[in-house]
Amino acid sequence: MDVRFAASVNTSELLSTRWSPEHALDSTDTCRALAELGRKLANAGFINRFGRLQIDDEHNAALAELALGQRIDVALAARYLGGPQALVALLETGLATITEESQFSLSFEVLSDGKAMALLPFLDSSTEVPADSVYAGTDTWLLRDQAWKYGLHGKRAIDLGTGTGLVAAFLTSRYESVIATDINQRATLTAQLSRELLPESAKSRMHVVTNDVATGLRPGTFDFVCVNAPWVPAHRSVGRIYSQGGETGFELPRRFILEGTELLAPGGVFIALCAELTFLDGSNPLRDLLENFERRGFATFIEPTPSPHPFHAAANGTAETLPGLDSARHVTVVIHRKTGVVVQ
Repeated sequence: MDVRFAASVNTSELLSTRWSPEHALDSTDTCRALAELGRKLANAGFINRFGRLQIDDEHNAALAELALGQRIDVALAARYLGGPQALVALLETGLATITEESQFSLSFEVLSDGKAMALLPFLDSSTEVPADSVYAGTDTWLLRDQAWKYGLHGKRAIDLGTGTGLVAAFLTSRYESVIATDINQRATLTAQLSRELLPESAKSRMHVVTNDVATGLRPGTFDFVCVNAPWVPAHRSVGRIYSQGGETGFELPRRFILEGTELLAPGGVFIALCAELTFLDGSNPLRDLLENFERRGFATFIEPTPSPHPFHAAANGTAETLPGLDSARHVTVVIHRKTGVVVQ
């Protein structure tokens, strides 16, 4: 253990401190450390999206290792995070750990696309996944890309079911005000921590709230609404609330679509990632729902997720295990509220 560092803290307590986002958000030193980390990573050109890792300067390799949650020397960590006091704050709130050999590591990895950042907490156990765990996967990046494609105009955007807050953080580059919501308080706390990584200009545009879909939100006030809707049938997502879409996997996406489109201002665009299910009797709940929107004057579109993609295997598994289901495919649903259309 580094003598100068150990002399200033109770290391026995720090070595056993558990993840505590509530305390971290109340700690000025912790928030400053995250802001410094975000600034250093942005300046270094750090990108970490699944399957791609990049940093512009090889001299910042240790910084990249730190952002990935790997262990680095405590002195280097202090340099990247703003000094020993910053390290202590992170350790005291469970956002970092330190070994007796002075190896420091963060309790999360930083996700980044070069425009926005978010943190993804590591699980406390490699075998047990908490029901309220925070999710980020390849579909997180798919939603980010689709948001860039379809979120083209307006001032206000909202990311329903935000998870880590990555997509909401990304949307601050295009919108004056971005709301990030999630029913899972662990997720909204994580999104608030992610917000601390952003520069002040982006941070001031992002607001995080704990909320059940669109409950309590004012209808007709958002120019862009997006959601990565849970779509896995209940029998295949036991214990993982972030993936459970209801009995067939479409019940929760249906609610997101119905409530999310109510939030659209005239001319606004809604997108949702979900599964399109076709049953043996020929019924297709998603297409039936979109036909109803079209009768009301909305424009709708279904964009299939290109293959190969992890969701195709998952969708095939759903088709094999859900009685009466003929096929399932992962898609992006796009709904445009034309000017003059009344939201009911």
